[in-house]
Amino acid sequence: MTYRSFLLRASAGFLLPFACAGLISASASASASASASASAVEARSVYRVLPPVRLWPGEPPGMRDWPGRSPVPVVESISADGRTVYNVTDPSYQAYLPDPALATGTAVIIAPGGGFRQLAIKHEGAEVAEWLARHGIAAFVLRYRLVQQGTEDVAPGDRIKTMSLDVTSAPSVMDGIQAVTSIRRRAAEYGIDSARIGAIGFSAGGHVVSMMALNPRVADRVNFVAPIYGAPFLTKMPDFPPANLPPPPGSPTEPWLAPPAVPAPGALPPIFLAMAQDDVAVGQGVRQFYDALFAAGYRPELHLYLRGGHGFGMTPRGSSSDHFLQEFFWWLEARGLTTRTPPAALTPTARKAR
Repeated sequence: MTYRSFLLRASAGFLLPFACAGLISASASASASASASASAVEARSVYRVLPPVRLWPGEPPGMRDWPGRSPVPVVESISADGRTVYNVTDPSYQAYLPDPALATGTAVIIAPGGGFRQLAIKHEGAEVAEWLARHGIAAFVLRYRLVQQGTEDVAPGDRIKTMSLDVTSAPSVMDGIQAVTSIRRRAAEYGIDSARIGAIGFSAGGHVVSMMALNPRVADRVNFVAPIYGAPFLTKMPDFPPANLPPPPGSPTEPWLAPPAVPAPGALPPIFLAMAQDDVAVGQGVRQFYDALFAAGYRPELHLYLRGGHGFGMTPRGSSSDHFLQEFFWWLEARGLTTRTPPAALTPTARKAR
């Protein structure tokens, strides 16, 4: 099943056993178990949640002729249980800032999934942000624009059926790229390092963050990226910039004798991928993304869980996929991104000198 066919079947109600299952609140016993296993440091830590910040000063760009726009005005809404957001027309982000005593200076933009027609704002958004903030990582939950669902639609998702994913996702990707620019501009205000801003995204949000990493404007890319059961769900896999410079003339061709690779200017940022092997919605696309990256010389970290299905996020499934966020954190740790940045390095003058 391709991701587009998954979206089309989701519009007819097929989404329920895959993504919507992840929207169900965890049971009280699971929550109690998770709380009991939290570390003492995490239990003592606090974080601040700031008011949302609009991404665009006026009407967001790219809306006038976008086929995902409803012919009648729509209003952003959230489900009664607070877990799902619909009809985002004024995109924004909300900051979750860690206790200054624990802050590392690293930041992660979070793009929830939902097939570009809704956002799983809790288990792929706020709950991820809370976990990261407790562990010293500043988190920013992104509400990107969605295909609008007006009352004139015969069934939810009808408008999606008329669009390619390239067109469907275009405003969402614009919002993701704008979020990077906005947060980087305000890095000193948030107490983060402008060179340590990454992104994690789920399903459709995984597409958004992938495109943030593939931004042709290298200076405006994220510094690392983690598509979780996500990838660039484009009509054609894009061409990637080379990961490394060509080896010096006369170098041995045998891999075990070749000199160490030298990263090429403009290479993509480090990439962390994770998905469950029983994910029939996006498994093919994620594997294609990994294979294309590997062929271009990149070595993304890849986690393939035995079980978990699609849309697990922070919802326990009784599988090793329950620990994807810890593994993401360990990956950041291995890259030196969980070590606290000295406060002096976060000043605008110090950043300019680097």
